[in-house]
Amino acid sequence: MKLLKKYLTQDKRHTVYSIAGIKLKLKNLQNEAYNEYFKYLFYNQKDKSKFVPEADDSYNFNNNNVKIVAFYLPQYHDFAENVEWFGRGFSEWSNTSKTVAQYVGHWQPHIPIDVGYYNLNNTDIMKRQIELAKQYGIYGFCFYYYWFSGEKLMEKPLERFLADKSLDMPFFLFWANEDWSMLWDNGNYKDILHKQELLENDAEKFMQDALVYMKDDRYIKINNKPLLVIYQLKIFPYDKYTNFINKIREIAKQNGFDDLYILSTIKEQMDFSNLKEITDKYNIDSMLEFFPQGLLSVIKTEEKPFINNKFKGHCHDVKSFIKEKGYLYNTNTKVFKGIFPNWDNTPRRCFQGPNILQIEPEDYKYWLKDIIKWTTENKTPEEQFVFINAWNEWAEGAHLEPDQKYGYAYLNATKQALEETSTINCEI
Repeated sequence: MKLLKKYLTQDKRHTVYSIAGIKLKLKNLQNEAYNEYFKYLFYNQKDKSKFVPEADDSYNFNNNNVKIVAFYLPQYHDFAENVEWFGRGFSEWSNTSKTVAQYVGHWQPHIPIDVGYYNLNNTDIMKRQIELAKQYGIYGFCFYYYWFSGEKLMEKPLERFLADKSLDMPFFLFWANEDWSMLWDNGNYKDILHKQELLENDAEKFMQDALVYMKDDRYIKINNKPLLVIYQLKIFPYDKYTNFINKIREIAKQNGFDDLYILSTIKEQMDFSNLKEITDKYNIDSMLEFFPQGLLSVIKTEEKPFINNKFKGHCHDVKSFIKEKGYLYNTNTKVFKGIFPNWDNTPRRCFQGPNILQIEPEDYKYWLKDIIKWTTENKTPEEQFVFINAWNEWAEGAHLEPDQKYGYAYLNATKQALEETSTINCEI
C-alpha cells in the first residue's frame, strides 16, 4: 500500500487518488483487482518473457514466390500543417508515448526499440528500416499518400525516399483519400481540418504527381501496370469518381504503361461473398483486405475489467477468429489477402471508442501461413502479394518494427511463416 501511494497524486477536495489520469477512490485501493492492475502497470515493461532477440540470419527471397508488402506511415516528422493544427513537435509519437494500460493484460504503451522514437527528416532511419524489413522477408513498402486536389501532406519522407536511389526497396502508393480530421490527436472525426474533394482537372494533377513515383524502377507493377490503392470509393460523387478513374487509366497508358492496377479496401458494410459488385461498379481491379477494417462486425467482443470507467474501448476476440479461420471465405472477384500483427488505437481514440485486437506472435504466424498458402494456390505468380497492416502504425498498435515487450517477435514470425511455406511454393 505504501508503495502504491508513493506513485499516486492526491486530490484533497474529493479524497481521490490518480495515476496517469485515472482517478480512484481511496477505499478502492484495498481492492485486489486494483492491486493487480498497479502491479501490472509498474512491471509490464520489465517483463521480457516474450521478448525475441534479433535473428542472426536473413530471409532468402529466392525460396518463395509470395511477396509480403507492409503499409508504411510517413507521419514521423515535422510539417507546417501539424504545427498549425496540433502544435510544434507533434507526431505519431505524441499520442503513442502518453498511453497507459486500461486493464491487466492490456499491452500499452508500445515502446519502440532498434529504430527507437525516430524522425524521418532524413533517410538514415529508412536505411535501417529497409535493412530490417529485408532481413525478415518483407518485399516492399506501400506508402500512404495524402493528396488533396494537388496539395500534398506528409510528402517529404516519400520524396526523400524517391531521391535516394540507395534505398533499394520496392514500393507503391496508397492514396489515403479521406478527410483529415482531429482524430490524429484524440479529437473528433467530425472536426474536419482538410476536406477531400475531386475538382476539375484533378485526374491530370494526380497523375502528374503520381507518375514521378510510378516511373521509378523500384515502383511495384503487375504486368506493366503500376499498383495503386484508393482507400475510399464512395467519398466522391459516383460520376466524378468514374470519370477520374477512366482518365487516370488513360494517362497511364499514354505514359508507356499497359494500364493501372487499382485496388480498394474492404469495408464493414460490404458483402464479402459478392465483392464483384464493387469492383465492377467502381472500375477497379481487385479488393484488398485492410484488416481490421471489415472485421469488427464479425469478430466477437470480449469483456475486460477496465480500470478507468471513462474508457470507451472495445476488446475483440481475434484469437477465436484465427482459430476458426474466418479469413478464408469464398468471394466472386479478385482479393488480396491482408493481416495485422496487432491493433489498438487507444492512443488516437482513448475516449472515442477505440478497438483493441491483441494477437500473440504465434497466432499471427498461424494466420499468415494460411494466407500465404491461399495466395499461392489462388493467385497468378504475378499477383502473389500479401499485405501487412502495418510496418509502423504505432499509435494504432499495428507495427512490425520491434518493441520493448516482444522485441523482434512479429518480424521473426513473418520470416518463419515464409520459410515454413516455401516448400509449398516450390512444389507448385
